[in-house]
Amino acid sequence: MGIPGDYGDEKVVQAYERVIAACRRHGKHPGMGGVYAPELARRYVDMGMRLILTGSDFAFLMAGAKAQAASFRGML
Repeated sequence: MGIPGDYGDEKVVQAYERVIAACRRHGKHPGMGGVYAPELARRYVDMGMRLILTGSDFAFLMAGAKAQAASFRGML
């Protein structure tokens, strides 16, 4: 499609609409990864998406580590 990572692009939205419709026809739960913006995730949930990966283990661990380090740096 030439638009990597642009989950808000209408071409991507239309592709996911087709996937969600196919999942419904076959009794499957659709899922996707890479959606980090809450408003975009809401759009896909409203369309019928049931599993959305909103980050990676590494990103979540790093965010927690940064928050912990910042709180301890504030004590010094």
